[in-house]
Order: sequence, then structure tokens, then C-alpha cells
Amino acid sequence: MVKTIEYPFVCKFRVPNVFTDEISITINSGITTFIGPNGAGKTQTLKALRNYLRNNLESGKVRYLSANRIGQMEAYRSKIDQYNHSIDSYQVGDQAVKRMRHQIETATGDFFTMDERKDVYIKVAERLSVLFNRQIYLRWDSGHMKVFFEKTDTQKEYSVAAEASGLINIISILAALFDEEVKVLLVDEPEVSLHPQLQSYLLREMRTAVRKYDKTIIISTHSAEMISFNSAMDIINMIFFTEGNIPVQVEQSAPELQGKKLQDFFYRMGQVYKNGFFAQKVLLIEGVSDMILCHALADKLDLNIDVAGAQIIPVDGKGQFSVITKIFRLINKDVAILTDLDGFIDDNSVVSLFMNLPEANVLANEQGNGTMAEIINGVKTKIADMTNNYFEEIKYIIEKHPYWIIKSEEDDENKIAKRAIIGSLFSKTDDEISEWTNADEWLSIKKRLAAIFKLLQQVGCFILTKGALESYYMYSSNETYSEKPSAAADEVANLDNVEINKIKNNYNDIIVALEYMASTKSIDESYAIKKELLSELALVLGILTSDTTEKDIYAAIKQAKGSADSLFVYSIIGTNERKGIKVELKSKIINVIGFPFETYVGDNVNEIVKHHIKSLYETN
Repeated sequence: MVKTIEYPFVCKFRVPNVFTDEISITINSGITTFIGPNGAGKTQTLKALRNYLRNNLESGKVRYLSANRIGQMEAYRSKIDQYNHSIDSYQVGDQAVKRMRHQIETATGDFFTMDERKDVYIKVAERLSVLFNRQIYLRWDSGHMKVFFEKTDTQKEYSVAAEASGLINIISILAALFDEEVKVLLVDEPEVSLHPQLQSYLLREMRTAVRKYDKTIIISTHSAEMISFNSAMDIINMIFFTEGNIPVQVEQSAPELQGKKLQDFFYRMGQVYKNGFFAQKVLLIEGVSDMILCHALADKLDLNIDVAGAQIIPVDGKGQFSVITKIFRLINKDVAILTDLDGFIDDNSVVSLFMNLPEANVLANEQGNGTMAEIINGVKTKIADMTNNYFEEIKYIIEKHPYWIIKSEEDDENKIAKRAIIGSLFSKTDDEISEWTNADEWLSIKKRLAAIFKLLQQVGCFILTKGALESYYMYSSNETYSEKPSAAADEVANLDNVEINKIKNNYNDIIVALEYMASTKSIDESYAIKKELLSELALVLGILTSDTTEKDIYAAIKQAKGSADSLFVYSIIGTNERKGIKVELKSKIINVIGFPFETYVGDNVNEIVKHHIKSLYETN
């Protein structure tokens, strides 16, 4: 039996019903953080680790706090059954419960710790008084302990059950941190009910407890506020979870941690990058304007990127693509990039992150080609030759493209010309290109590039084929590439009343990247409505005769389905020779179109419903 943890401390254990194989987690320092989306196994792994530590350390020195630290107190805060639970009658527990305080997984154990340890009580009470304007009192009443609060400015006592849940969570964790008998503290979601500033405060208190009390803390979190970096090496203290995969922990010896660019990145890491740690996929884009438009398009098309566990992250220039891609891949994230055309034309620094992947070469081979790099380099050579050889003939086209319009004197004109001519290729129709000099060769290049771009898309590399984001604007100026978020905001504001199909056609290069990130079906309520409608409509038309009334229709529905409470209103229409039904939808919250519609006896009900009823997002 080990008395204390000495770092690195390797833990090998099983997590039943979550991971088939034994997993290994190394505790390298005072704070270890489990990071990942819901349903990835963090909580069950934290509990299994608790059991492992209790078996390998002195059991009483290991404390686990669940995410639901309010516990049975909830019965006094919310209506949960047929009984009325008075807030003032809430009791923490008796002496028998107190003896189990280190095994209890809710705030109950921490209130008993404050009763048992006067020094812990003082430390917590002082913080409550100074930081939260609260006084806390612990009293025994007929063998049961009660907890009361008093606001300094009111001097009126009230039960702990009437206090804010966030403050109770703070008290619980602080008491556990200050309890020197607890050497290892595991906390599931310490951020519960806490606003960002309090989360930051709590993390500082954890660091203090590690330093002053030699405590080992292991947390599972969904909050970027509970993550901080002093150096790139801090990442070895994080365990990354993704659904269906064994948790990933970066080795201290990983060569990716040694680069200066990566060190600089961690020093400058902002909140949006840390949010990527909780995602399953990240889409790296080139700036704030791209992010504004991407989020707007995702919302407009109902792509549910967030539900798919994806995060869109703007980077500080193309030079950051490589280092950020490497770090996210190191922690088992699926990384995609949406880059301007110059990210493809100028050099291979961006596309090399994808074209050298094994799966990229498999795709190239399936198309009867060599490696992806050979295909890309071959077409780039052709572009350079064509641009150099026929510059004068195509100069009038190049000069109209924003790449050329906004170039500076310091820019390499040959490089800008290649960007502009390819951007023009994908901005013009094939009929327009057919008017160019050497049109057949340019159309051949366009076809080859389109094939390459589709292959790259399959491995997560998306190219803005028209140029930069601004080249796609329909309302804001597309002749400035100066990264103006205000222009993007204006563009987005004008999209509200634009037809979905027009948006899809114009922003296709961006939308395919967003669809790649979503990787889940859009919510389609029309499917359920069609199924519900088909279960009634055939029956309704089947009983329709010259004598049928609308009351008869609902009676038949009730007989068949057990209830006459239909989502639809059926009105009889037509003549005795040709009876029919007008169908209306009662609900105002279902996102479908096609109501009302009419159908007649003898119609193919399946075809009628399929023709009329569509998802709101299929068209606009």
C-alpha cells in the first residue's frame, strides 16, 4: 500500500462498460485534467480511477466529489415528488453520516469536514465573508446538523437549502481542498453552476492547495476556464477523451512539444483554442471574418456543427496552421482547414499537412494517379508555365481579380498573377472561359484542380477556389482583402432573406467544409410528420363516402390509434362524384412546409405526401 503519490504515478485500470481494454493514465503533477465531450467516458473513468487509487493508497485519503454535489438537498430546492419538503427543515445528517464524510460524494461530507475541522471552517468562512458577503453557521439540532447562512448586510439567517447552488459548490470544493486528511481529491465538473470568473478563482485555489498542502487533484471538466498553460509541457497533465476511443495522454518526450513556435502558441493561447480541446473535430480558418460567415452559414443551413462536437477556430495567419494542426492531432482531434486560394497556389506549407497523409495517397491511387503530392505539383507546374507563357494574353483577366487589384508594390507579381488567374477560373463559367486564349488548356487545368480539391476535401483540406473570403460576398465589397469583420457582418445581415439554394450555390466552397465538420444529419422534422400523416391519411380517404362527416373521420382515427388527438385538421372537400380532403397542420412549432394541401379518393397517398411535405431547410 503506497502512502502518498510520487510523480509520475502510473495508473493502469479498467473502466467497465466504457472501454474494452485496460487503460493507462499517468499522474505527472498536482493537477490532472480530463477533457472531452459529453458521453466520452470521463465520469466513469474518474470513478474507476478513484477505486484504483483507494486500492493502492490509504483509502481514507482519497475523496471523490460528484457533479451533483447538492445531492439530497435538491428535494428541498425543487419539487421532485408528491411531498412538500420545507427548506427550513433541511438537515445535513447525523453522527453516523458524519463518520462517512470522506466517502460521501456530495457537499454533505464537506459540511461535516467543516464541523470536524475548525481550521477548515475558518478558511472557508473567511472566504465566504470577504468574497461573497456571507456568514456560515453549523448547528446541531436533536442529533442532526443544520447549516445556515446570513448575508452581512441583512443579518437574517436562512437555510443552506435556500442558497445559490454555485456558492454551495464553491464551499464543497474549498472545504475538500483545505482538508489535509484528503491527499487525493477527484472532482467531476468543478465548474457546475459557476460563472467564468468564479471558475478561474477556483482553479487558483486548486493550484494553491497543490503547492501548500501537497495535494493531488484530478478533475473532469467541460470548461475552458478550468484549463491554463504556463508552457507547452503542461499538456502532459491533460487526458483527452473522444467518444468511442481510448483516452489520449501526450508523452513528455513527444518531439512536437519541443518546437519554439509551439511554446509561443501556448503562451498566447486564447479561449477559442482551449474550446477546441473539448471538441472531436476542429476547423481552422484564417480570421474573424471567416468565423462570422461560417457561423452564420451553419445557422442558416441548420448544420448542427456544435452538436457534432466540432469547433471553428480562427488562426493568426497561415503560418499558424502547421503548429496548431500538429498539437490538435497530437491529442487525437480530427483537424480540417479552410484556407484562401493562396494557401494552395503559393506553396505547399498548408496542403502538405494533408497531401502527405496515408489516406490522401490511397485516394490518389484509387483515381489511377501516383501520390497526392505528385498530382498537386504536376498541376502547379502547368499553372506556372501557362501564366508565364501567356501572361500578356490573359493580363486583362488577371487585372480584374481582387488579388491583383489590391496587390502592393512589394508583392511578387508572378505569384499574384497565378492566384488571380486561378481565382478567375473558378469565378467564371466554362462558357466564359471558352473565350480566353488557349481556352482548352485553361479548362483542362480547371478540371484537374477541381478533382484535386475534391480529393483534398475528403481528408479535411478545403480551398476557397475563388480567392479569399471576400471574393464570395454578394453584398459587401469583394475588392478588399483587408480582413474587415464589419464587412462580414454586413454580408451576414443581408443573407436573412436570401433563398437557401442561392446561398448554397454561392458559398459552396465554405459550405462543404461546414458539412464535413457537421458529419451528422440535419434535424428533419418532416420525416416524423410524414410518418404521422401517412398513418392517418390513407385511413381517412379509405372511409370517405358521400355520407362521411368530419366527426366520422376523427372517430375512425381514434378507433385505429387509440386517440382522436391528431396533429392535423381534416376538412371534407369536393363533390359526391369526387370527394377529397383538405389537410392542415395544427402545430405552429414544427419546421415543415407544404400545408395546407388537398388530396382526393384514389390518389396515391405516398406520392401526395412526398410531393407536398418538405423540411423547412430543403428550400426557402
